[in-house]
Amino acid sequence: MKNSFTIEEISKLINAHNVLQIRSGEKHRFIDITIVEADGRFFVRQYKFGKRSWYHAFLDNPKGAIKHGDTIIPIEGRVPADLDQINPVVTEAFIKKLGLIYRTMRLGFDTKKHEASTLELIPQLSNNL
Repeated sequence: MKNSFTIEEISKLINAHNVLQIRSGEKHRFIDITIVEADGRFFVRQYKFGKRSWYHAFLDNPKGAIKHGDTIIPIEGRVPADLDQINPVVTEAFIKKLGLIYRTMRLGFDTKKHEASTLELIPQLSNNL
């Protein structure tokens, strides 16, 4: 199994699939989620707001992983420092990736709360370790 990835390889993987998996830490299970690329960065958003969510797990322990098949990429999940500025770009990335599905989903949730839950997934490349 490959243990080192370039940003270009990660971008290609994320852009090729609507659903990948993420987990926080080593003990949590992988969950299905849509990851988007915006301005060369990778983002996820919370849709369900339970107290034991993946979002809160990342806030407690930002280290985690993205998974697709046998590919596992180490990441850190962090609230972007530029959340207010990047959120419109992230929203457009979700619309582009999911189209009508995303627009329909947005009707069923509190948009401000949803956007406030945006996390950036920062790949931990071998030269960053």
